[in-house]
Amino acid sequence: MKTRLAVSVISIGLGTLLGTTEPASAGGLDVVGKAPPCTEFITGTFTRTSDAYKVEGTCTSGGSLGSKITFPWKAAGAYSEVDHTAREVITVDPAPISQPSHPYGRWEGIYRCPGDPWLVWFNPSTGRPTCNAVALSGDSPVKDQDLQAYFNALREYSPATADNLTQAQRDALLAKKDSDLKAIAKAEAEQRRGAAVRQSTPDQMVVVVPGPPIILAPKSGQQFYARLPVQIRLAPPQGASVTAYAISLEMRDANNHWTPMYPNLGIDAAEAQSAAGFTRFGSDGGGNTVGALPSRVGTWRVSAQVALPKPSRWSEPVVFSILQPRVSAPAGIK
Repeated sequence: MKTRLAVSVISIGLGTLLGTTEPASAGGLDVVGKAPPCTEFITGTFTRTSDAYKVEGTCTSGGSLGSKITFPWKAAGAYSEVDHTAREVITVDPAPISQPSHPYGRWEGIYRCPGDPWLVWFNPSTGRPTCNAVALSGDSPVKDQDLQAYFNALREYSPATADNLTQAQRDALLAKKDSDLKAIAKAEAEQRRGAAVRQSTPDQMVVVVPGPPIILAPKSGQQFYARLPVQIRLAPPQGASVTAYAISLEMRDANNHWTPMYPNLGIDAAEAQSAAGFTRFGSDGGGNTVGALPSRVGTWRVSAQVALPKPSRWSEPVVFSILQPRVSAPAGIK
């Protein structure tokens, strides 16, 4: 006798438990026994022209001596806004040799739908989404009759994974689609703004501010005696070719504020990068010292910048100290 499956739906979180009751009426599918109940959990990814779905779940089938066997199933679905075609592939892999055997197979379907059947609720007049099956293929019922009957009952009028979604699941998918489309619109707007800026100010877009130079000397916390030179040595940023630097020397006042003493001093790169470095700061300017920059006892800091050929950012300052001169000051840095 031919019977029609009556499908019951129980909501579990964002998943759905799909099961069957006793035959409801004559006519319809040839069903052997009862179809295995299966859970369904679905996620979606969306663009303006297509929607893609990933479905996972488990099914339960009767084993020997009244036992129950639970096994996984999965599916992939897609809907095209361009040609209004829905596609679905359902896969139940065979059980590994170490586990009890269970029904398995692969079922594919192509449908023509006016809207996405995973998002559009059932047609009130038919109780089914308004899709027409274009092509259906699946394993023979001779191999897996219960599982075959189960999926066939669901996918007669629409993709099986869309047929029994709850409203909560559809609402979650609709919210995800809204979020994905907003993210796409934001990314496109940023690309348009970037293109407009590049078109209006092409020269500015190719300017890359190099990193700051490296201060090799003095070292942080280093101490020097007054009236003796303070060696300032610099290294260029990695990969940069430098012809001139600028340095700024500041002194801490009684209120713990930094006061510029020698701001934006230009230094030739060859001098700053030499073994001796820049040594005109710290000398008292006596004798034949030309261009000397006298120091004072206290706490100082120095920062540096590439000046030529392209200005860089200023480096982090290095703090050092100038001490009272000794009667027999060492000839160099302490």
